[in-house]
Amino acid sequence: MLNCIIVEDEPLARRQLEAYIEQIPFLQLVGTARNPVIASAILQTEVVDLIFLDIKMPQMSGIEFLQQKDIFQQIIFITAYPEYALQGFELEVTDYLLKPVTFERFSKACEKAKIKISGSSTVKNNREQPDYLYVKCDNCLEKITLADILFIESMLNYVHIVTTKRKYTVYSSLKGIHERLPQNSFLKIHKSYIASLDHISTVTQSRVRIAGHELPISRRKQQDLKQYLTNKQQGDFKD
Repeated sequence: MLNCIIVEDEPLARRQLEAYIEQIPFLQLVGTARNPVIASAILQTEVVDLIFLDIKMPQMSGIEFLQQKDIFQQIIFITAYPEYALQGFELEVTDYLLKPVTFERFSKACEKAKIKISGSSTVKNNREQPDYLYVKCDNCLEKITLADILFIESMLNYVHIVTTKRKYTVYSSLKGIHERLPQNSFLKIHKSYIASLDHISTVTQSRVRIAGHELPISRRKQQDLKQYLTNKQQGDFKD
């Protein structure tokens, strides 16, 4: 599921986009904004993968918004003005749709964004070599061996992948990373943390310890964790 927002000053256009989004199974609308100022506030509180962005808006244009903000989300421009297409592609937006937008054209743009987000742009899982991930970090792909991962921490639109060697900051949702990890080795122990079961040394009622780091564990995940570790014959539990 990709979290998306709409940034559009025209109410009718917003409603049409909302209706289109409802028909795309892999999209989840988490916010709408009538201008980039409101959009910036949403990005501070929500995990967002994709932005549907108008160009001509009050206070700030969509192009100015991208130029002034450190935006890492996929962008689909939706506008009535074809003359901005070149600027859009210079900003490396995912797609550029001209109003009125048909559902077919909208759907194709969303599929393109999905491929970029879940494919090579963010995290790759090499199916032939399942012992590692590729992550996009600082404009290059970094290879991370799964056995080296200690835990993963969510930071809104980013995750910190903490390994035995270093920490990687990657633009991705926690869910997006979790789906690419072997489920028998990694467990989401809290809304903000995924832990490597092989690296957990201590478990208490509210926390786990991994290589000197203490992480919170939610109540509903405690039993799951104990069962996982029992099955793997790891660790001692404290009351």
